[in-house]
Amino acid sequence: MGLSTSLNTAIGGLTASQVGIGVVSQNVANAGTTGYVRRVVSNSDSLSGLTIGVQSTQVQRLLDAIVQSQLWQESAGAAYTATRANALSNLDKLYGAPGSATALDTIFNNFTSALQSLQNDPSSYSLRSQVVDSAALLARQLNTLSNGIQAQRDQAETGIATAVAKVNDLLGALTKVNARIVAAPNDSATASLKDQRDLILSELSQYVDIKTTEDARGSISVVTGSGTQLFDGQPAVTFSFDAHSGLGPDDQWSTDPAQRGVGTITMRSANGSVSDAITNNVFRSGEIAANIELRDKTLVKAQAQLDEIAAQMAKALSERSIQGAAYPAGSTTPTGLELDIDKQRVNTLTFDYSSPPATGTQRFTFVDAPAGVTVPIGSDPNNKVIAIDFSAGPAAIASQIQSALDANGATGFTVSNPGTGLLRITEPGGRVAGLGAQTTVTSADADTPEMPLFVDAGNQAFAGSYDEASRKVGFAARITVNADIVANRALLSGAPGTAAGDTARASALFDSLTRDVRSFDNSSSPDGGTAPFSGTVGSFVQRVVSAQGQAVEAAQRLDEGQQVALASIQSRFQETAQVNIDQEMSMLIELQNAYAANARIISTVKEMMDMLMRV
Repeated sequence: MGLSTSLNTAIGGLTASQVGIGVVSQNVANAGTTGYVRRVVSNSDSLSGLTIGVQSTQVQRLLDAIVQSQLWQESAGAAYTATRANALSNLDKLYGAPGSATALDTIFNNFTSALQSLQNDPSSYSLRSQVVDSAALLARQLNTLSNGIQAQRDQAETGIATAVAKVNDLLGALTKVNARIVAAPNDSATASLKDQRDLILSELSQYVDIKTTEDARGSISVVTGSGTQLFDGQPAVTFSFDAHSGLGPDDQWSTDPAQRGVGTITMRSANGSVSDAITNNVFRSGEIAANIELRDKTLVKAQAQLDEIAAQMAKALSERSIQGAAYPAGSTTPTGLELDIDKQRVNTLTFDYSSPPATGTQRFTFVDAPAGVTVPIGSDPNNKVIAIDFSAGPAAIASQIQSALDANGATGFTVSNPGTGLLRITEPGGRVAGLGAQTTVTSADADTPEMPLFVDAGNQAFAGSYDEASRKVGFAARITVNADIVANRALLSGAPGTAAGDTARASALFDSLTRDVRSFDNSSSPDGGTAPFSGTVGSFVQRVVSAQGQAVEAAQRLDEGQQVALASIQSRFQETAQVNIDQEMSMLIELQNAYAANARIISTVKEMMDMLMRV
């Protein structure tokens, strides 16, 4: 080996040692820097004749790409579970711990206890006042809970808007860093750029679940867990969100823009095509997915449960079933039946009549449904379901029923309204077989055990009519105590003229909430949409409060498990990526020894060349 070759080899080794020492120094200096990945020098050998030297040095980051990909997936999952757990925890605080003084079930039980006490002395003004006051407190608690749920939905809406803007910003920042990486040599500066890019991707993974691939140039490609391309050298899509403020129970998401009352996420691709990200289920994990689920499902169901409680309370106290009385009264051969619907709102009316023996008894079921509402026809050929407007008053009801009978071949019947609140159907041959109705008592001074203690906006009784679904939405925010009862608390004991000490109304009100079994809407069932709930109003209230607590516990357990999984994968990632000071010091000693050895070779070559020059 010639002196010049030895000199070149030593100089190459010296340069490699210098680069290595610089990298070690950089590792040590950034040992506590967030996002910094440990680096090493990769040397490539050169072969010239029989001489081996160092051709070039490259700075490489030490990380496990597979573990890093898992880390981003777990990061998205952790953001999703944390967002849900936090929101449900706040919701649970609104409900209160089951049995606590401010809990919904406790306030409901206090109300029913006041009704029970009223049975003992219906004439007591103090006991009546307790009923009114506890009822008002219950109504206000439902109002507060409903408003709290909508405030939570507002927060979710704001969270989506903020996250969408952040995703766009991160994709823009990713474009700039990625372009610099592609254009830069594979040195220490490039490694720093890749650290910056990883920090951007790490933050992006908190909003949406992502998967990445890197090509030979070092350029990154990003897709969501649903397969939507987010980035390929430049943003593949741009997101926008039309945020709504002041959400109410009626404001819900829909694929139909005309019916949608909340914001939706729109994707505009690089070629200009536009699609709805929520419709296409683009976000399946991360903070955005959690807020969408909270706003459109979790909190909507919570509102539906409160609305069901409010509606069932109001209906339990004011609904009644009535059957027609023979007309003429006392006749041995009555020609018809009549119903007294004074101070009552008819929700459903059934009319049975006799037909020729071949067809038997036929039925008409009249339901209260406004124009545009489709009612189920049913599978019974002997029962015709017809929608009419029961809100128009007895005379209009009679006219509508008469027209429906005539139009459907039930001729010979006369439907009339002979007096206040009276509905009569007659037929000379005595073919009127039955007349009954499900009604809502609309006036607190009606001579019935039932009464509208809880009312809707405008002091209107909440009727269980066929348009109930639309009216029920948000009823918990509107429910209040009947102003007529607040002004005249004696009505809790019965209609004017009721004998003092009559317990009929107080007992009926108490029994309707604590003993009467009712069927509840499947969509608001605390046991899931496929598990209908039947029971008393009181048991439903307790089940809802209990289910809310269970949901919070489940969300917190899921979040705790996800955070453990995230910490575990972070630990695995740091095993290779994190700087170990002891390891770096050991490497520094090796590099210093190599540097000294190469320097010694250079010094020796110089001495030898000086000696040759003197010969």
